[in-house]
Parts: sequence; structure tokens; C-alpha cells
Amino acid sequence: MQFATLIASVLALAVGVSAAPSPATPPNTRYAQFRLFGEPRCLEQNMGELGVYGNYVNKCNTFPDAAGTVKSVSFEYAINNCTLRVYSDVTCHLTRHDVEVGTCISGDKEYRSYEVLCNHLWILCRILE
Repeated sequence: MQFATLIASVLALAVGVSAAPSPATPPNTRYAQFRLFGEPRCLEQNMGELGVYGNYVNKCNTFPDAAGTVKSVSFEYAINNCTLRVYSDVTCHLTRHDVEVGTCISGDKEYRSYEVLCNHLWILCRILE
């Protein structure tokens, strides 16, 4: 009986998510955007913006080698309540920092990987599997 209740709850959640007032998100949508800097405080050595699209959401990604050493990150934009986590290692395990939109993360020697997490996409993927 509890299993049936669990299934009904998951289906209700799926219907609730899909019935959200926001329009369907096209596959080439930029879910988040942040800017990389080679110096602390997000002021000097602007290395450009990094846009995160669907194939880079909900998984660990390393910063591009061409960018150089990333010492600060400015989280500029996100849709659908997506969040940004920045790490000091390449496997998204060490020194996790949750970065809010409109803020700058700075302080570690360097940042090497990131995750853009969009929970609504993760839930829908799990339901459709």
C-alpha cells in the first residue's frame, strides 16, 4: 500500500512540474551564465563568460583549460531556480561552494570544477527513465 502511495505522489509531482506556468524549455536553452576571473574578488583578469546549456546541467564539469587559473567566479544568471556549485578539485568533491545569483565566490587558491543543478530537470529525467 505504501508503494502505491509513493507512485501516486511521484506522478502527482510530475504532473505539477509539467503543469507549471513557465513554457517548455527548448533544448538549446542557456540555463546559467557565470563569469570567470584570474584574480580574487571578480574584478581583475576577466576570462569571459561561461554559458551552461542542457548537456552540462546536473553533472560535474571542469572549467575550460583555455581559461587559465580560475580564482573567482561571478554567478550572473540562471533560469528555473538552477543553482551553481563551485569546487577546488576536478571531480566536484572538494571544498564545495554554493554560489547565489548576483554574487562572487572568491577565496580558495583556485576553482577547478562546477555543477549547475536544475532540480526540475533531474526529477523529470528520473520519472522518464
